[in-house]
Amino acid sequence: MRKRKYTALSSGECLAPAAEDGTPVALIHNIVATTQIWSNVLPINLQHTADLLPNSFYDRKRFAAITIRMQDPTCTALLFTSGKLVLTGCRGWNECVLASMHIVRMLRRYNPNVEFRVVDNTIQNIVAHACAPVGEGKRLNLEHFYDSYCVQCTYQPQLFPGLIYRPDDSPIVIICFYSGNIVVTGGKCVADIEQGWHRLWPIVRQFIV
Repeated sequence: MRKRKYTALSSGECLAPAAEDGTPVALIHNIVATTQIWSNVLPINLQHTADLLPNSFYDRKRFAAITIRMQDPTCTALLFTSGKLVLTGCRGWNECVLASMHIVRMLRRYNPNVEFRVVDNTIQNIVAHACAPVGEGKRLNLEHFYDSYCVQCTYQPQLFPGLIYRPDDSPIVIICFYSGNIVVTGGKCVADIEQGWHRLWPIVRQFIV
């Protein structure tokens, strides 16, 4: 499978509200972001740091990063020796920044002789979900969907029940299920998710039977 190159959707596209045009709302439930933490002492001693930080786990034989679990905001972070921080579970960019700052404050608290600060925070992927109004006794016809768009689709029901659709002109990827549940992913900003899903909904709805 060829690697997809990210290209942001045009921010100037006019979007009709979901309530007016019938497009189901795509609700964001997970953001993957990376943060770069600067320190005057690099590489970071992960074992020492894991011994000090609460709600953290580190096993260098299994993975080269500390796993840090947070409750406010609710997310999981991976901290590497380079100072790179990978965040998953946040629902907005503000939550990503807040979680990064909270981790930096903890690092400062437990390492009073070492300097830490956030220098960059970047969203890498947004995951949202939408529910197609299939109605009672109806479903998404994934077989027909695949027959119509087989070049852009991956569908192997013996291995995975969802159909993966990768349109050529959009960074957005959708995963469709018989029940009408749809995962929308691939965007790096909210506009990508909203506009990308708005463009793809007319394609999806024709396969509700």
